[in-house]
Amino acid sequence: MSQTLAFRPRQESLSTEEGSWHGNAKSFELSILEGEADIREALRLRGRAYTAIGYDIDQVDGEYTDHFDALPTTVLLGAYDQKRLVGCVRLCFASPKQPLSNLPCAAYYPALTDIHHQQPHGLIEISRLSIEPGLNNMSYRTTLYAFLVRASLTAALAAGVSMLLVATRPEWVRFYRYMLGFQQIGEPALYPPGDFKITLLGGSLEQARMRQRLQNRFFKITPDEVASMKNAITTALNRGTVPKPSKIAV
Repeated sequence: MSQTLAFRPRQESLSTEEGSWHGNAKSFELSILEGEADIREALRLRGRAYTAIGYDIDQVDGEYTDHFDALPTTVLLGAYDQKRLVGCVRLCFASPKQPLSNLPCAAYYPALTDIHHQQPHGLIEISRLSIEPGLNNMSYRTTLYAFLVRASLTAALAAGVSMLLVATRPEWVRFYRYMLGFQQIGEPALYPPGDFKITLLGGSLEQARMRQRLQNRFFKITPDEVASMKNAITTALNRGTVPKPSKIAV
């Protein structure tokens, strides 16, 4: 049976140096995806999203995946609007006792090796953030993107990691710098599947928490959200069988 969790971003505009972004975050429901059908649906959405922005990717039955999706240290989140999957994001964890190779970015950014040893509670990489390409309203898309980033930050708080990482396209570097205080790690690299260089950004968990509180109340995460996410993340990372998806109600 699905477990309902607290996930309640405040319904406010997201203000950045470029202006204000508006959207209805309360229209989304968040799920930790573990059922085979739900995961495959997310991988097909990922395939559509990456194809739509011009990537030439290998797909089987429309699914874009790699071996990181199957690791027990990986969690997949999905965002739903009226029961329709509209976005997803992958979270990959590497505790201090786990290999850095658990993270998709590790092979492309050598500077990360030293950073890994300096983090007492490990790392989490936000990757493969995908939004349904048929959604053309930019306000809606931007709010959905921020919703998934907020969910990733909540998961990082719940897991108690020291640092968050994201390898992102040039147009989103300002977002992570301004909203969460992330800084560039090493030099940009050819992070798959693209044929142009992607920037790896990272920030401490405490830094991100302080930054998001100062910038916008949309990113202010409550203790009950962290507690409910912790329960779901712990279940996902310790899963021995494939349960039904855990629902995170907005």
